[in-house]
Amino acid sequence: MLFSRPVSRSIATIFMLAAMHAPSVLAQAARPSPAELEALVKAAKAEGEIVIYGSSTDNVLKRVGDAFSAAYGIRHSFVRLSSTPLMQRYSAEASAGNIAADVLMAAGGVQAFAADGVKKGWLEPVASAGIPAIRSGQYPAAFNRNDTAIVSILLWAMSFNTEKVKGADVPKDWPDLLDPKWKGQILLPEPRSTEAVLDVMTLVYDKYGENFFTRLRAQSPRMYASQVPMLQALGAGEGAIGLPTNETAAQLLVSKGSPIRTIAPPVTTGVEMQITLTARGKAKHPNAARLYANYVLSPEGNKVYNADPGSYSVYDSASIPKGYESPKPGVSARAALVNRLLGIQ
Repeated sequence: MLFSRPVSRSIATIFMLAAMHAPSVLAQAARPSPAELEALVKAAKAEGEIVIYGSSTDNVLKRVGDAFSAAYGIRHSFVRLSSTPLMQRYSAEASAGNIAADVLMAAGGVQAFAADGVKKGWLEPVASAGIPAIRSGQYPAAFNRNDTAIVSILLWAMSFNTEKVKGADVPKDWPDLLDPKWKGQILLPEPRSTEAVLDVMTLVYDKYGENFFTRLRAQSPRMYASQVPMLQALGAGEGAIGLPTNETAAQLLVSKGSPIRTIAPPVTTGVEMQITLTARGKAKHPNAARLYANYVLSPEGNKVYNADPGSYSVYDSASIPKGYESPKPGVSARAALVNRLLGIQ
């Protein structure tokens, strides 16, 4: 299957049961109370602005912020860092009693961070923050993590060089990598470059076992510092298949003429971008924060947020296959296992 849009088995099951037992529910989605939303808009406009800390790319944060400002007349500004430095910055400011961000958008460890922040009184659980899209049932409950809520999923997949891989040779699943014809043709990002690689490799290990990695090592895969140089090498023909990758990163090279195509294996995971809120007693613009959360968790704003290739909306249930699994907590503790499986000293 060419790039598809998976989410976890339990999530897919929820959508399936909803469609089976109440076909009209999905067609007639719940909507927030107009009066409730109007009151929130009025309170947010009185504050006039919002500060967002986010780990999405600058173009996403600007696009969504601009759309939010256009819809509600509320100014926005953002600080963009990768997730771990962003959470570290927020923690340092919160510990000093000077929280600048009204909203935090991050992935990779954000649920544990949010749970700790709620205990410390820095953050407020999204589920109980009075977000109209959540209270009305419009936002899909399967993506609600209580302290946080998932805004988008960036799927991990496989990319291949279209000049070296054609037709029936295109890999469709992880075991396809073990075909002898791919010896010396598989490119991998260094597992220590990002926890996301650990997410994928531990998922594959849990599904296929150690023998898969014994055979993968026999294919003599080559390691690169991270996904970006790996994709650049793939586009230059240094290998046939690169993984794990995401379509968004691959498309940046495709737009410049690289012969790369991306597919989604039936078993995979992804980067789940999640939103959490500074506690109302500590946020400078708490109502604007709640309105912004409502915007990105509603169909309209979620579509704007997920406008780029490879970014998947929580409302796109029709194209979510069953094999996706959310990243498992504590994956960093399995780094030594992954390094051993890949023969890294």
